[in-house]
Amino acid sequence: MTNKNELRALTTLRSLELTRDMETKHLKKLAALAHENTFERGEVIYAKGSLGRALYLILDGEIVIETDVPSHGRVVMNRLGPGQFFGWSSLFPPERKMAYTTATKPTRVLAINAAQLRAAFETDHNLEFAIVRCAGKDMADRIRASRQQLNDMISSPAY
Repeated sequence: MTNKNELRALTTLRSLELTRDMETKHLKKLAALAHENTFERGEVIYAKGSLGRALYLILDGEIVIETDVPSHGRVVMNRLGPGQFFGWSSLFPPERKMAYTTATKPTRVLAINAAQLRAAFETDHNLEFAIVRCAGKDMADRIRASRQQLNDMISSPAY
């Protein structure tokens, strides 16, 4: 039996461009592994090197993904808002975060338990393929955005 939280999660997942083509059974599995969580403005969601415990979908709010750049300090690589996922590295060994992620305003997320999702991959390789396809599309977009950010930073007179 599906509860109200799972139905809300399922409805949200169905509405997203990144996941709308996934099979309903896979969306239901994701919804069953998800719970809502909130982060306050300025709250560090995870630090570089920390163990990844969840894949996150932003429902409301905004986060930044940052990395340390020698002689420039911490630099924003990506700014993400509602409907965007983050935390993909939680799904891939060694499940360590490669950047810092911080809420820039009060943020509500759907957190999908990464360990349970990886366990589900063991019995449902089609689910794994669907998630990896989503991750690949999303990461390609992030790489393009990060490359543009780097180009802008290098071409800046302050650099």
